[in-house]
Amino acid sequence: MKNLILVLLIFISVQLFGQKESEPSSSLKDSNIAQFTSFFNNPIDLNIPSAKANYSDNQAKILVENFLKEASIKSYTTKHKGGGNGRPFFEIGILGTMKGNFRTYLLYQKSNETLKIIEFRIEQE
Repeated sequence: MKNLILVLLIFISVQLFGQKESEPSSSLKDSNIAQFTSFFNNPIDLNIPSAKANYSDNQAKILVENFLKEASIKSYTTKHKGGGNGRPFFEIGILGTMKGNFRTYLLYQKSNETLKIIEFRIEQE
C-alpha cells in the first residue's frame, strides 16, 4: 500500500511540475533571443527602434536579434498580461538593457498548441 501511494505521488508531481508550457516572455527573462524569436509568426507586425513594418519571420528574427544583441539585455519584467478565451493574448513588460529601459508589447495567439507572436513592439521608455 505504501508503494502504491508513493508511485501515485510521484506520478502526480511529474504531471504538475514536469510540463510547463514555454511562454515567449520567459525567453526574454532568460536572455535567450534565439528561443524568443522562434515564437514569431509568419508574417509578424514588428515595431522596434530600428524597424517598423510587417516582416516575414526570418527577416524579423534577424532584425530583433541584432537589436537585442546590440542593446544587451539585463532584465525583463512582465507588468501586465491578459487575453485568451478565443482572443489573442497580450503582455506588456519592461526590458532593461545597457541602452536603457524599453517598454515592450507582445501580442500572441495559440495555434495548433503552439504560441505564435503576431505583433512585437519595443518603445524607448
